[in-house]
Amino acid sequence: MLIPKYSGVHRFACLSLYRALLRQCSPLADSPPWRGETRILVKQKFRKYRGLDSPSQIANSLKAGYQTLDLLESASNGNGQDASKLSAIIEQARQAKVELVAQQKRLREDKAPKPLSAKDLRKLETKRFEEKTRVRHPNTSSILSRPHPVKGVRKIPVLVNARGLPFLRIKKPQPTNLSGVIRHKLERRWKRILRRDRLTIDLLFAKDEDSWDQMTGAQEPTTWARHYQLGLTEVFDQIRESDEAAADLAQKMWNVVLKERAMAEEEETERRAKGDSLAGRD
Repeated sequence: MLIPKYSGVHRFACLSLYRALLRQCSPLADSPPWRGETRILVKQKFRKYRGLDSPSQIANSLKAGYQTLDLLESASNGNGQDASKLSAIIEQARQAKVELVAQQKRLREDKAPKPLSAKDLRKLETKRFEEKTRVRHPNTSSILSRPHPVKGVRKIPVLVNARGLPFLRIKKPQPTNLSGVIRHKLERRWKRILRRDRLTIDLLFAKDEDSWDQMTGAQEPTTWARHYQLGLTEVFDQIRESDEAAADLAQKMWNVVLKERAMAEEEETERRAKGDSLAGRD
């Protein structure tokens, strides 16, 4: 059995009807307002019914299309009754669309909210945490001031190396402001490395210029290479100072970890002693 929408004859007939309808309802400078609105309706109906497979539905749709074409031709030729009929059809379609939108809105409002999945809850909690930790709290003490007295079991921080930049991880997820500081420092170090590499290449060209000046006997107040060498020295000093500061900070943070471990052992010993004392009384 041949499916109508795969038939060349059927497709040709439908496309011919579609083009004829569009020509009849094309808006002109002095055309009535129903022309443009009818064109929109024609496009919507053809998109809606282009996948029909039922022969009876196809026949009814084609019949409605040819009746609409006759109605458009009659209204275009000045038939006021048919023009009024077209305007009524357009108004009905407009009202049906308004009612459909209102009905869908009521259904959305009456529909019970879908419970969030575990994955969605985790995403929501992560988003709240990011918003909460986007800015550092003004009363937050320095990480190097630890250890602090705690209630319960002490959590020992972990010293982490982020591409040469040390920091202490207390718990996960990581605060947003801490991530921003780490990213900013790493980007600044990377820019310095790129500047160092660029100046190293430029220095070679500057030395060639100095060699050319010596060969030609040109007298310059300073050498070409001097400025690039000064820039290289500056960026090398910046990288070295930042690396030394990172190493010093890593040592201080490691000392904090050692102190936290020692205090955690002391607290654990006190808890065990207290537990044994209570057991002895019983």
